[in-house]
Amino acid sequence: MLNDINRHAEDQRSLPEMRSDLIAMATHEFKTPITAISSSIELLETKMQRDELMLPFYERNLSRIKEEIGILSNMVDDILATGSMVAGNQVAQPEETDLPVFATMIRQQYFSRRADQRQLRIRIYGRPRTILIDRSHLAGILTNLIGNAFKYSSGNPLLSIHYRKNNLCIKVKDNGIGIPEADIRFLFTPYFRAANARSKEGTGLGLAIVKSYVAANNGHITVNSTTTGSVFIVTFNY
Repeated sequence: MLNDINRHAEDQRSLPEMRSDLIAMATHEFKTPITAISSSIELLETKMQRDELMLPFYERNLSRIKEEIGILSNMVDDILATGSMVAGNQVAQPEETDLPVFATMIRQQYFSRRADQRQLRIRIYGRPRTILIDRSHLAGILTNLIGNAFKYSSGNPLLSIHYRKNNLCIKVKDNGIGIPEADIRFLFTPYFRAANARSKEGTGLGLAIVKSYVAANNGHITVNSTTTGSVFIVTFNY
């Protein structure tokens, strides 16, 4: 009887791990063709530029394809991160990081050469210094918050980095549609989407993942929003 109970308990403990492993395998299978498509687009783009065949029509549509590949890739990443979050595997592996350099790399890799020509602005306040943070988590935080700022606004989002005496504050500001006041308290709940955002593509997982990444690095996140835009504020204490 006791052996049966112990076996049942072990099986129950393994369910989150099994679910996480299954999600990881499935997302890996999606990642492989996404990476292949992305590489082929890059090669095609380089070849057309070299052969002076890159007409505005081709450039515009290749840029659109790359944007859609990025959206799909981010969705797969969100699903994988959610599996780790559910399984309780969100453990930070901090490294010394130069945040302005890292943020510039994120801008170049994910948000440059947009079809709509919009750009991410970056501003630094205070005296920059290296911080200890998990870089994969930091990438997830920035890409989700900045991606949302582009998605829900028509202007150029602003990423500001504030170095203060006892903490580091990261703010992502947009001039978009804002978040209904009644929805703000549910904003970081998995699969929740604000009432005025349901016509946009997305899984409703991004902000829940951001919150888990922030918490894993001993930080906290808040949001201020009006009908003229939103500001997400991430703070890490030293």
